[in-house]
Amino acid sequence: GAFFHDCDHNKHGNNIRFICFNITTRTNSTTTKSPMMSVPIEVCVDSISSAMSALYGGANRLELCSALSEGGLTPTVGLLREVNQILADRDSEFCADKTIPVYCMIRCRGGGDFCYTDREMRAMLCDLHELLENNADGFVFGALDQCTGMVHRDHCEQVIKQAQGLSVTFHRAIDCTAEQDLEQNLALISELGFRTVLTSGLRPTAEQGIETIRKMKQIATNLQKTTGKTIQVMAGSGVCSRNLATILQRTGCDWVHGSASKLKPLNHINRRLVERGHIVSTAPLRVCDQEVLEDWRHIIDVLDE
Repeated sequence: GAFFHDCDHNKHGNNIRFICFNITTRTNSTTTKSPMMSVPIEVCVDSISSAMSALYGGANRLELCSALSEGGLTPTVGLLREVNQILADRDSEFCADKTIPVYCMIRCRGGGDFCYTDREMRAMLCDLHELLENNADGFVFGALDQCTGMVHRDHCEQVIKQAQGLSVTFHRAIDCTAEQDLEQNLALISELGFRTVLTSGLRPTAEQGIETIRKMKQIATNLQKTTGKTIQVMAGSGVCSRNLATILQRTGCDWVHGSASKLKPLNHINRRLVERGHIVSTAPLRVCDQEVLEDWRHIIDVLDE
């Protein structure tokens, strides 16, 4: 079967991260899946408490952001440094011989169109450089051409170059592209040097996009055969304990992505902030929950049996 060996080496410090997975061949069946190595889990986090829950709950990789309520924006250098320290403490506590890569989101604003001006690109490249210098292991980025709606070659090339060989994931901007352009966009993403594409299959949730995610995995497999470049497909959006097994069994995805979160009700201070106009939302906060993530890991382990 296939062997995936992802070495996330950080050349900018002594904190070198290494993680290795074996993945055996998957069937294309829509209902069954051959035995395989545990599908790794990437958890998106935007706070120290969520990062700790993810790291101790079994995450294989972190997508570090700010403002997940906005779909995830660029994290601060301070947050990255503190998460790296949590990782170092965890590794010391458990005498770990391998640790967990931290990929940083590069996205300067919400708004959801993923179409950026030259000034916005310069700002994001500056952020990327600072995160790189502070031991980020990889990055998450996506940009679209406002005129064509296709993946923006030039903007993506700039980010790949600035990442200096570290892995870069193309995020769910892919889900804002036209379905008829899917194969062309995936080919471009692979050509540019992205290692992973995060997708919900061009639908609001990964569960709704199962058929397209499976198609994307097939396209990625064909691209590897014809170009020699590997692009991994990571299913994300709306992943939960209820649908995780179905998504994995029916898509053949290489990774699964989610927040593994629970609702955290607003406390009296948060409510006062709403009442006095400092924040507009009265919705509860979502934070990564260690028990939820452990449940995901158990579900994957059962599928492996």
